[in-house]
Amino acid sequence: MAALDAVEWEVCSLEPVRNRAGERTLRAALGMVPPSARYFLDSPWVTRAYANLAGMPVHQLSPDLTEMITLVVSQDNACRYCYTATRSIMKILGFPESQIRRLEENFLAADLSPADTAALDFARRVSRAAPLASAADAQPLLAAGYSIAAVKEVAVFASNSVFFNRLSTLPALPPHQMDIAERWYIRLLRPFIASRMRTPRVTQPAILQPEQREGVFADFTNALDGLPTASRLRAVLDEAWRPSALSPRLKALVFAIVARGITCAPAEREAVRLLVADGMTPAEIEQALAHLSGPGVDPLQESALTLARESIWYRPAELQRHARAVGAQCTRQQFIELIGITALANTVCRLSVALDLARQEP
Repeated sequence: MAALDAVEWEVCSLEPVRNRAGERTLRAALGMVPPSARYFLDSPWVTRAYANLAGMPVHQLSPDLTEMITLVVSQDNACRYCYTATRSIMKILGFPESQIRRLEENFLAADLSPADTAALDFARRVSRAAPLASAADAQPLLAAGYSIAAVKEVAVFASNSVFFNRLSTLPALPPHQMDIAERWYIRLLRPFIASRMRTPRVTQPAILQPEQREGVFADFTNALDGLPTASRLRAVLDEAWRPSALSPRLKALVFAIVARGITCAPAEREAVRLLVADGMTPAEIEQALAHLSGPGVDPLQESALTLARESIWYRPAELQRHARAVGAQCTRQQFIELIGITALANTVCRLSVALDLARQEP
């Protein structure tokens, strides 16, 4: 039995669709249209976020370590879809079944270098966020020879996995569609497929341009400057805040609720700033954060906020049933965007450790 087979998982609350523009975006970025992406093609910004974050290059770490991070985080978050997908990808890339099983059973006892073990332990701390990971949690990695930039990149790939875990878990994407490693055509074309699935690597730091240092949650993207994720996350945040099916107020409220629930003060301050700019008073904001309701919060926003708070730490089936009920109050595009913004809020808040690490840089 696979490690997560016994986890209760609901029937999917979305259907995949076709969208030529979205498919072109994904093919240009990833060389393919991943099966999971087809559920979100109705939202241009969620589709572009998928393309940006799924195609994330690595700069400091080994591509193999990023796959192990994704497996450990997906298992820890009980995301059957991402776990099944990552397990299949690792087998296609050539990871032995025995090594995958050791990682699943107890990576601390697996045959890994001390540095890789420390990296996986730190990634799990970033993902769990109970409490949020801090620079102190990174000390074993720094002692093992990791640079601060490399530690940040571990946090990036852990948080990136959190994004896709929420994106897949909230609508209960069907895990069986990603159990592909042993299909005959995959075995036949494995070398070709593996070359397209392997995490790309870049050798030069990616420095943000002056105009990329501004925008919503800029402190978080600026703390990642030099890593490929900085400009990609900047683009995702900018596009998420452009006019779309969800109001800017609802997006900021979701971020504020996740930030308050996870105790991420920098993200909460920025979300509150956005809410004040949208016309909410400090008293209205505090009431919304404390009670998930109030004079500045409409019924759809109330439902979205309860879902956002539950998304921080969850039982998959309970979260999925709740998501289905909220989806019944929305248009399809609103529901997709709510899933996307909830996933993004969980990702950004967990990246607060990068702000902590940036303060230690010369």
